[in-house]
Amino acid sequence: MKRKLLASTLLLALSFNLPVCAKNVTLQELQQDVLPANVNMNDSNKSFTKDHWAYKTLENVTKKYGLLVGKPEEKFDGNKPLSRNEAAILLVSLVGKIEQDNYELTEAEKVQVDILRQELTSEINGLTGRMETLENSVESLKGTVSNLEEADKNAWQHSFGEKFKINGALQGKYTGNFERGSDNYASNFGIPYTELDFTGKLHKHISYRALLLPSRAFNNSANGIIGDAYVSTDIIPHHNILLGQTRRPIGYEGMFGPTSINLETIDKSQVSRKLSDIRDIGIRTNGNWKFIDYYLSANNGQGQNVSDNNNNLDLGGWAVIKPLHKAPQFGSLELGGGYYNGKSTYSHETFGFYSGYKFKRYAIRGEYTQKDGYLTANTKAGGWYLHNSYYLTDKMQLIARYDQFDPNTKIGKNDVSEYTGGINYYFKGNNLKLQFNYVYVDDKVGKDSSRLVTQTQLCF
Repeated sequence: MKRKLLASTLLLALSFNLPVCAKNVTLQELQQDVLPANVNMNDSNKSFTKDHWAYKTLENVTKKYGLLVGKPEEKFDGNKPLSRNEAAILLVSLVGKIEQDNYELTEAEKVQVDILRQELTSEINGLTGRMETLENSVESLKGTVSNLEEADKNAWQHSFGEKFKINGALQGKYTGNFERGSDNYASNFGIPYTELDFTGKLHKHISYRALLLPSRAFNNSANGIIGDAYVSTDIIPHHNILLGQTRRPIGYEGMFGPTSINLETIDKSQVSRKLSDIRDIGIRTNGNWKFIDYYLSANNGQGQNVSDNNNNLDLGGWAVIKPLHKAPQFGSLELGGGYYNGKSTYSHETFGFYSGYKFKRYAIRGEYTQKDGYLTANTKAGGWYLHNSYYLTDKMQLIARYDQFDPNTKIGKNDVSEYTGGINYYFKGNNLKLQFNYVYVDDKVGKDSSRLVTQTQLCF
């Protein structure tokens, strides 16, 4: 369309913007006044040689005003005749440059150009027609390409899908005991966690994830190396629906908070390790808004990488409200809680509460979780923690946590408390960091312990 408008504009310029002169004159008078005496106006079907008046007109005007477009060697060399179509193209280009750069032609030059326009009217009209045809062809081609692109968006992609990525993580840890206790932490080197994370999009609104945990192959884990494995869709605004294996929606730290690669402490709290850090197979819906996040799920209830052996489903939900979402200058406040219940070998139910606050470099969060049906049908367990962190610099962070867990609330004075203090140094965020934790364990039933743990992490 732009070319069509350009051609029309140039033709109008040729017709109206270059008047012959202020007085009415005949074509014969013009020939006598401004054209060479030997010009023959009746050779309209021939090419223009170097001696032709049309050739001379184009040559003189373009050279005078520096309007000839092209490579330096592409010039009127006086050897090659100029076809009428070539002359028409040059004339249209010439007038376009004059209009664009506001050149002022002399009256004689205006007359010469106008006579040349009359001479080449049929070629110019044909040129305009070809431009329109070309423009229509281009528009048609654009439509075809657009349709193909739209069809491609609606089609399934190749086997890996769009935006296919592989990420990974590797942790190396050393534990040194000052006093070994009932928790049986050994003084040794270890690789506590590794992961390979495969993600991608199969369709505009369909994504997938496959998280492999190779470290479980040699740390005696009964859960297998497959972590998260699901397909998801965000076709509903503000929602993401996951189908497959993922975490149960209970407990902030176990489910929604720090993962193994972005923990501020080397280990999660006791209550998270024992009650809420659990994967299962099922369907989960996540809702994310500025003022509230919520999570609902239905799971088999058998746990990670285990086939279902009954008709029962576990049901659970968790919600977090953000009261300060409209006043971030006062920090970030979150208040949440949830409930989860099910029945496999026996009935069980878990509930918990969480709160967290961040302001500039300081953050504090706490959580309480209780489970009826912990390990056995009649056992009730519970615990809580309070976690503090403060950034001394953009790379150095101090942490302090108190953590208590009671494996059987019906028995008095059998809880275990952990006191953790440490420092983290982030060379490149969580992608490359070094952590030091001192942990003292107060065991009301067994033997107390204390240890110094250091861990380094590399993510890619």
